[in-house]
Amino acid sequence: MIAKRLFAFCLTVVTVSLVIALTMPQALSSVKLGLDLKGGFEILYEAHPVVEGSQITQDALRQTAKSLQERVDALGTSEPEIWTEGSNRIRVRLAGVDNEEKVRAMLKKPAELSVLGPDGEVELRGTDFKESGAMVVRDELFRPAIQVEVKDKDLLKEVSSRLLNQSISFNLDERVLTNPVVLAVMDNGIMQITGDFPYDEAVEIADIINMGALPLKLTEKYNQSVGASLGYRSLEQTLWAGGLGAVLILLFMLVFYRIPGLIASFTLITYSWLLLLCFNLVQATMTLPGIAAFILGIGMAVDANIITYERLKEELRSGKSLLSAVREGAKHSSRSILDANVTTLVAGIVMFMLGSGAIKGFAVTLILSIVLSVLTNVYLSQGLLRLLVSARALRDARWYARKPEVAPPPSSRFDFVRSTRAIMIFTAVLGIAGLTSLGLQGINYGVDFKAGTSIDLVLPSSIEQTEAERVIAGVGLEPAAVTVGGESGNRVSIRFDTVMDPESGEADRIEAAFAEVYGAGVSGEANTVDPEMAREFAVKAIIAVLLSTLGIWFYVWVRFDRRFALAAVVTIVHDVLLVVFLFSMFHLEVNLPFIAALLTIIGYSINDTVVIFDRIRENLQTNVIRTRAELRTLVNDSLNQTLIRSLNTILCVLFASVAILLWGSESIRLFSLAMTVGLFAGMYSSIYIASQLWLYLTARKLRAEGYSGVGKQEQFPMRQLDSVLEE
Repeated sequence: MIAKRLFAFCLTVVTVSLVIALTMPQALSSVKLGLDLKGGFEILYEAHPVVEGSQITQDALRQTAKSLQERVDALGTSEPEIWTEGSNRIRVRLAGVDNEEKVRAMLKKPAELSVLGPDGEVELRGTDFKESGAMVVRDELFRPAIQVEVKDKDLLKEVSSRLLNQSISFNLDERVLTNPVVLAVMDNGIMQITGDFPYDEAVEIADIINMGALPLKLTEKYNQSVGASLGYRSLEQTLWAGGLGAVLILLFMLVFYRIPGLIASFTLITYSWLLLLCFNLVQATMTLPGIAAFILGIGMAVDANIITYERLKEELRSGKSLLSAVREGAKHSSRSILDANVTTLVAGIVMFMLGSGAIKGFAVTLILSIVLSVLTNVYLSQGLLRLLVSARALRDARWYARKPEVAPPPSSRFDFVRSTRAIMIFTAVLGIAGLTSLGLQGINYGVDFKAGTSIDLVLPSSIEQTEAERVIAGVGLEPAAVTVGGESGNRVSIRFDTVMDPESGEADRIEAAFAEVYGAGVSGEANTVDPEMAREFAVKAIIAVLLSTLGIWFYVWVRFDRRFALAAVVTIVHDVLLVVFLFSMFHLEVNLPFIAALLTIIGYSINDTVVIFDRIRENLQTNVIRTRAELRTLVNDSLNQTLIRSLNTILCVLFASVAILLWGSESIRLFSLAMTVGLFAGMYSSIYIASQLWLYLTARKLRAEGYSGVGKQEQFPMRQLDSVLEE
């Protein structure tokens, strides 16, 4: 039996490793890159009927999107993405387009239905047909035919008389739908198109004709344009930073946790491979925030292993055998891990529901990473560890932990509760400073939330602020702000408070002006958001934060109780406000990726808090607390028992976050900064705010309800506790 377990362990590791090695190159090459990584442009159109008072139907919207698809296909553009959104919007993503201005003009043109005579002249237009006047019928031989009614009977009679026995052509743009022969003079305003076409094709032609009677005009509500060279540079920088962060995480696990760390490294690699496969399976698009989520996911996935292994070390210190410690550690840690991951999942789902573009890609990666992390870093990791220990391989406990003979004495533990008053004063001072900053200078909203156009250019060499302003002035434009930044002072960020007309070519003129001075190595990214979309983004951002907070509050209330839930919500609000205050103080730009960072911070902050709460709840189940002093001791013990886990987890996630902040793409630097600050805030608030607030609320409840006991038994008169609470 022992030999079989060792064989099963080795077979699992070797088989999975071989499969990963053989399939990883194909998986990497199959990843669909977003525009911010390979260049191109994205436009969100809002459709309006050309004829005033007409209604937009879903059929008309879908047919317009199909018409756009056919126009793009005619250009030979690789992998265009075009789909409808809601009741009146169409989103278009195109990569690798050389003449963007020409393509945009072509896409914006309404789909034009026309009937051409044999000489190519237009005889009828889409507006000449009655709305919903085309339908599929059967001819005398019971074959599918299309019956079409026009608005002007005399016009149809004149055309059919003149073109009798001649061929006409129904066209949508340049596409020929059908070319029937006029067999009779039609004086009742109804024509019938017959031909040798199947029923499905007849239905499609009828739908197109109906759409042609209701042509749609398109208005750009949002657009993003990224140069190919800038996208490639962003991809290269972020992958390098992510790879460095991942290597540091794996090395940390190997050094700190030994054999369990080796198993964790294996399961983390397996997790990354599965995440990549699932990403390709759902045909998701990888964006810059998506790569950041992928890398941060590795850091967060480590948390499951750290919780398990720290619990293993505790069980070893209590005197259990290695096998018993592994079993008990897995048993006690699984509940904490699942609770912590579910709360993060809530934030990811809200982000996916309300996000768009790159933010939705970030959410997909986050959701997949949570699910796969539980599968690999909980079940697979614990299963492999049990197999190895059961096989009696490497039986010395020193391979698994530095095992002291006994747990550290209480006197050596840190008294977190004692610092509560100082911490609350410090937090209040930060809050006052942040509120003062918000009152004096507000928030530096990006174009996502206040409308306008932003242009970011990367130059082959550094540039001075005055020189950048001079080049822009030479184009004849006056931006609201010009900022020079980047590691080498070669990035120029230009902000216009007004919406720049995409057809004017003004963004191209600015890039061309810098290229004239600095050569062909100039690459750029442009974003335009109209006021309506800016308001929509702002409302969705507020709703996303509120829904995430409420969802987490409800889950914690159900899984724990209302005092834990209230403490958790206060912690979330603290972490979110701290990041917002920081961005306000330093006048950093707040945009959609910033909201994605906030939602991730919410998920991570509650993740850390739930682990501490779970330990408090576990200690309550095995202890009877009669006094406030005992309640303080229980909270302190719980914090000390989970402290190493909190520190190690934050350290691993920071490896990834700081690597992206320092060496990743400039485009997501502010996102990485928000994440890094939020990670520190999450650890700080979980230890010093959430647990202390729960302590205060619990003592207050005991006092109000007349009981002096919580935990294992709660049936003691309150009088015994009054004197202690009043100290």
